[in-house]
Amino acid sequence: MSNQCNLIKDILPLYVEDMVSADTREFVSNHLEHCAECRAELERMRGPAKFVPDIDTDIVPLKRIKKDLFIRRLQTIFFTAIIACAVVMIAFGILTSPKFFPYSDDLLNVVDNHSGEIIVAFDDRVTGYTCTKEFYEESGAEVYRINAWTTTWDLYLSNRGNQNAVIPSNGEGNILIYFTQNNGSEDVLIYEESDNLPQAVITLPRQILLPYFILAALALIVLVSLRFLLRNKKVMIVWIDRAILFPISYMAAQLCTKGINFTTYSSQRDFCIIALVAILLYLALLTGKSLYQEKRADKNTERFKEQP
Repeated sequence: MSNQCNLIKDILPLYVEDMVSADTREFVSNHLEHCAECRAELERMRGPAKFVPDIDTDIVPLKRIKKDLFIRRLQTIFFTAIIACAVVMIAFGILTSPKFFPYSDDLLNVVDNHSGEIIVAFDDRVTGYTCTKEFYEESGAEVYRINAWTTTWDLYLSNRGNQNAVIPSNGEGNILIYFTQNNGSEDVLIYEESDNLPQAVITLPRQILLPYFILAALALIVLVSLRFLLRNKKVMIVWIDRAILFPISYMAAQLCTKGINFTTYSSQRDFCIIALVAILLYLALLTGKSLYQEKRADKNTERFKEQP
C-alpha cells in the first residue's frame, strides 16, 4: 500500500460526506480511477453501517422487558378469566337457589304399591326434592322427611320431568313420612304405618352462615390491627396484605350469593358455593393487586425520568 493510498483513505470519510474542497475532490477522484483498493474502501464506507450490539448492555435488558410484558399479559388474561368465572358462579348460585314449596293437596300423591315400595309422586312444578331418614326410638318407627323445591334455572332453562321419591317398605307397619315445608310451619304427615306418632316438628333454617360471616369480619379486624402495629416490618406487611384479602373475599362472596339473609335450609349447598366464589374472588384480588402495583411503579418511573 503506497503512502498516497494511506492519505486517500484518511480523506475518504470527508470525501463521502462532501466536506472537501474542489481541488481535493478532483485529486481523490483521479486516484480512485486507478486504485481498486481505495475504490473498495469507498464502497464499504457508502454501504449500510453494521451495528454489533453489546450483548451484556442491550440484549439482556430487552429480554427482561419482553419477559415482564409477557408475564403482565398472562396476569391480565388470568384476572379477566377469574372475574368471569366468579360472575358465572354467583349467577349459578342465585339461579339454582331452591324455592321450597309449602304443602298442598295437589303438590304430591303418595302410593303404596304393596310390593315393598312407597312412591311419592310430585306435581310437575317440583323439579327437586330431598328425603332424609330418621329413627323414632320410642316406637321403633322409621321416619322420612321430604321437602320439594324448584329453582329459577329449572323454570326457564331446564326440564327434569316429573319427580318421584321411592321409599322402601319393610312391611312391618312402622313407617312415617312427613313433608317438610321449610317456611316455619309444622311438618305435615303424609303417610303413616304406625300408631305411635312423634310430636309435631317444625323444621327451622340453619344459622351456620352468620357465624362464618362474623368470624370473617373478626379476622379482618385482627389482620388490619396487626398491619397497623407491624407497619414498619415490610416482610410481615406483605403476608398480612395477602391474608387480609381472604376474609374480604369470603364476606363479598356471601353478600353476592345470599345478600344479607344468613338463614338457609340448604346449608351444605350454600356454603360450598360461597366458598368457591370466595376462592375465585381471592385469586382475582391478588392478581388485580399485582397489576395495580406494577402500573403504579411504571408511573413512578416515568415521573422520575421527567424530572430535570
